[in-house]
Amino acid sequence: MGSILLLGILLLLGFRLYAASRQTGVAFAKVSYRDQLILMIDLEDFSYKIYDTEYKDEIDVGRADEGIFYVPGTSTTDMSALYATDTYARDHQIKGVKLQVESGMIEVAYQESPLNICQLQRPTDSSLEPLVCLPNELVVSVTTDMNPDEFVPDSALE
Repeated sequence: MGSILLLGILLLLGFRLYAASRQTGVAFAKVSYRDQLILMIDLEDFSYKIYDTEYKDEIDVGRADEGIFYVPGTSTTDMSALYATDTYARDHQIKGVKLQVESGMIEVAYQESPLNICQLQRPTDSSLEPLVCLPNELVVSVTTDMNPDEFVPDSALE
């Protein structure tokens, strides 16, 4: 039993060392909705790229300079709890998931789902700890092995 625990710890440490060796120092969040990459966010300066998908009109980046991004979600029947605390969301009738980027980490700040399990995940900046919100068909994965020159914000869709 102890050897299995030790092996597990060593494997986790190995994965973390491998991920650390691949880091470029820049972290990007890749936001996928219904298995399509819809948005990429630089976790340091909040620059972003909206991908040309059928969901591009459901992405709101009006508060991107604050690190707040609204993306589509499938469990969006009652947004009253969000509207009570977020006047921007209320005024723009936002439907979906609110993502917050702060201190180089991304988290699900608001979403509608049974038991609100998506919001219980802690903020992440690790490629080993994605944010997975299955009720909303949303996955946020972090990549740290991409060269910053590969990320070019799409000003045409900003």
